[in-house]
Amino acid sequence: MALTVLGVSYALAPPVGPDAVGGAEQVLALVAGALARRGHRSIVVAPRGSEIDGQLVATDAPPGPFDAGARARAEQAHRDAIHRALAAERVDLVHLHGLGLAAVLPVGPPPVVALHLHPACYPEAALRAGAPLVCVSESQARALPAGVRAHEVIPNGVPLDTYRPGGDRAAFALVLARICPEKGVAPALAAARAAGLPLLVGGIAFPYPEHLRYLEEEVRPLLDRDRRLLGPVGRAEKARLLRAARCVVVPSLAPETSSLVAMEALASGTPVVARRVGALPEIVEDGRTGFLVDRDDELGPAMREAARLSGADCRAAAERRFSAAESGRRWVGLVEGLARRRPRAPRLEAVTGVAALEALRGEWSGLCDRAAATPFQRPEWLLPWCRAFGVPSPRALVARRGGRLVAIAPFVHYEDAGRRVATLLGAGVSDYQDAVADPADGPDGPTLLDALLEASRGADALLLEHLPDGSLLGSALARRRDAPRPVQDGVCPVLALPARPDALDGCLAPRLAENVRYGRRRLARAGASVTTAVAGDLERHLEALFSLHAARWGARGQRGVLAAEAVRRFHVEVARGMLARGLLRLHVLWVDGRPAAAFHGFVDRGRAWYYLGGFDPARRAASPGAVIIAHAAASAIAEGARELDFLRGPEPYKYAWGARDRPAWRAVLPVAHRGAAVAEPAAAGAPVY
Repeated sequence: MALTVLGVSYALAPPVGPDAVGGAEQVLALVAGALARRGHRSIVVAPRGSEIDGQLVATDAPPGPFDAGARARAEQAHRDAIHRALAAERVDLVHLHGLGLAAVLPVGPPPVVALHLHPACYPEAALRAGAPLVCVSESQARALPAGVRAHEVIPNGVPLDTYRPGGDRAAFALVLARICPEKGVAPALAAARAAGLPLLVGGIAFPYPEHLRYLEEEVRPLLDRDRRLLGPVGRAEKARLLRAARCVVVPSLAPETSSLVAMEALASGTPVVARRVGALPEIVEDGRTGFLVDRDDELGPAMREAARLSGADCRAAAERRFSAAESGRRWVGLVEGLARRRPRAPRLEAVTGVAALEALRGEWSGLCDRAAATPFQRPEWLLPWCRAFGVPSPRALVARRGGRLVAIAPFVHYEDAGRRVATLLGAGVSDYQDAVADPADGPDGPTLLDALLEASRGADALLLEHLPDGSLLGSALARRRDAPRPVQDGVCPVLALPARPDALDGCLAPRLAENVRYGRRRLARAGASVTTAVAGDLERHLEALFSLHAARWGARGQRGVLAAEAVRRFHVEVARGMLARGLLRLHVLWVDGRPAAAFHGFVDRGRAWYYLGGFDPARRAASPGAVIIAHAAASAIAEGARELDFLRGPEPYKYAWGARDRPAWRAVLPVAHRGAAVAEPAAAGAPVY
């Protein structure tokens, strides 16, 4: 039976194709082609201009520079394209090939993740999300975090009929690589100059600021008549250069996980000079098909010596170990096996009552870890909600596969103007709501939505609120022709974070950045310090949060959301549970032993959320609220967070930080007569009990 398989590139990658600049993009094209030749339907989400066998769902990458804002916009465009593809087709499997897999990992069809970079380049939580991981070398597989194993190692391959030996070699050495610090282009140029050898460099600098700086400040000064920058080279030109070069140099400073250009060189009968890092010792047979070096000063002599090595030995090694046809065959076998091995329908059942839900806490929490759920879908959030607000008879639809929990959709019925409405747990206090499913073994969205409608019988309507973009149930709604179209349910402004904490100020609007710097200086002179809640002093931090929140809203003549005792009781229990799971980030700024500002949020799997805060109005001139947000953002960056979600509401201060709107969605579905019209609940939304 033919499969429908969706491939996904990195959002900021160059176009995918056999002539792509990046190795990951060449491999994605190879896999798509192998699947198509096998008779499967191949769909690929990739930048416009990609050349693939199958159907291209094109995205528009930003022109550069690739700052945090550009990355966030590109990832959102990629997510939207993935959701369109999943809504239009019944996809059997998704294979992802991008660095930003955590940002675009879809729900529904089983995924498989191809790792093309060192595992340290990916958020660890993404590697632990449960999706099968495919490594391209043994050294890459060994570098995975403790407890994470590669599902399979499939070495890359090259088209042996395209790259073949030619005539006599010329005098020049050749580097084919992206122009960036980790590729070591500048040391190779310096070594070639010292050895008196000509060196040609084919490649481009991507529009990242640090890559462009490296090109202008470190590479260009080393260029001359004999050491030249060729720019991008197509496949035909690359094949000609590889055949003619005395050797190909792979001077990478970072541990390469593979090297297509080294394989292409060997297929062309050309020796390779490479650093002894990463997977390069798996590709180059030292002294036979090339030389491995450890220092810059060894590069030049190795380039000279490479001319004496046998081109026939190089070609034989490529034929034996680096065939694109063999790599494609293994990928097809993997995809077919993963798509067909799992049963289509896990066992579904409904449970009722707080005690029954509490009994699921441990495996429910583990499921949320695997599924990269938001804090608002976790038992540490929803069970306190049931207790604090006296929710009558909460329920949950649960799915199991082999006895293991693979999905959960907790819900409750309530009365609304004489009708019974079913809705997900957490109404009123949750900024996001959704079901949770294991990305590898859980049911797909449409299956879960059908089951949730069935489990909601006895109600007149199913109300789904605050569904984030890409949510399991929201994506299922988009794929149902008989379902009402979701409507926007507000926005959550999200700030794309830079890679380093010290780069945060440079991303802010000038006025806000100056306010933060001024506030830090003024508060430092007053002896201010910031602490973060830990198990021994959680209560002190919570009291500071409550008092500051009340003071902030009291100055406006309002009570604030924490005024009600039930709400405070809820947040105390949530804080204890989230702290135990390592997710709580409750920061307090102290001056003279008194709280001046507080930030209450969460950090998990590369994302940070800002839920509540407060500051002392008497210290407004020192901007303590902005200072504590900046501290929390910098701390989150240090933990690997790539975004700070300010959550629901278009308050102006969020946009002053550079946050961009991310919509949430809402829909009301009839339960008894699917497809029929159904009225909105009379209330604005589900009640907080």
